[in-house]
Amino acid sequence: PSLFEKARAQYGERYDKEWGGFAMRPKFPVAPNFSFLLRHHLRTGDAESLAMVEKTLSEIRRGGVYDHIGHGIHRYATDREWLVPHFEKMLYDQALYVIASLEAYQVNGDEAHARNARDVLTYVTRDMTSVTGGFYSAEDADSEGEEGKFYTWKNAEVLEVLGPEDGEFFLKTYRFQEEGNFLDEATHAKNGTNIPHLRADLTDEERTRLEPLRQKLWERRETRVHPQKDDKILTDWNGLMISAYARAAQVLGDKADAVIATKAADFVLSKLATEDGRLLKRYRQGEAGLTAHLEDYAFLIRGLLDLYETTFDVRYFEKAVALQKTLDELFWDEKEGGY
Repeated sequence: PSLFEKARAQYGERYDKEWGGFAMRPKFPVAPNFSFLLRHHLRTGDAESLAMVEKTLSEIRRGGVYDHIGHGIHRYATDREWLVPHFEKMLYDQALYVIASLEAYQVNGDEAHARNARDVLTYVTRDMTSVTGGFYSAEDADSEGEEGKFYTWKNAEVLEVLGPEDGEFFLKTYRFQEEGNFLDEATHAKNGTNIPHLRADLTDEERTRLEPLRQKLWERRETRVHPQKDDKILTDWNGLMISAYARAAQVLGDKADAVIATKAADFVLSKLATEDGRLLKRYRQGEAGLTAHLEDYAFLIRGLLDLYETTFDVRYFEKAVALQKTLDELFWDEKEGGY
């Protein structure tokens, strides 16, 4: 038990009480931190463990590190306030953020956490899922040679798309400024573009009004030059994403999420496994290759177990057990212990 308390104390020492997170800058959305603290809260009743998770998840969702137009989270924030992201989007961040949001919802029943999970899964289903069922790896930060160009806005374009009344409401809500609302990383000056972000949670009335406006801006953004997509399908990150969809189906009751998780698992097991039961690392354009690593086995096993607990299809349980046996044979250190 002392190990858990020591870890909890260290999180408390690193916690940013003003903006959430466990660093000053840059800030990464390291979701397994939240999973630990939620379990500590349930085990001990420590209210602060839960409060740190709730605050951090809320600040991430309000900040520019979250994509308010197309959903999903960027890789990290360059500043303390979660405002200016490194605009790359990684599949594993989406998966772990969804899982943390689902767990927070299970602990406190706050609908905002369930909504966060649904929105990120909407992004992954729309933009990061191949027709085969596997999940792509990432989207770049740059387009047209400029980081963040795809995601940032000038006031005039928002007003053009939404009209004066709705446009002004959107600009005010998401804290746009005529001169821009952030400092450019290269020039350290404002450049007239804005990153949508919030300083308070939206009311139900605001959310209802903003949703069709967000949709219009998303449709306009779709006409821009997109960042390049890394269309590799990686076994380990797919395992995490299978977990996220499977657990969303359990917690939120949407059967479509279980279907997506099942299709992805079937794809990985058919295309990224060899006849002798070993895994491969990556798949792209019809070709699978590279010897899998420890995390490929571990995360896929986790995904298969979560999928089994969702669908009760025993095939996934049996495959998880077989993969664990292979993992032990390949990676367990008999002499020193550990993998």
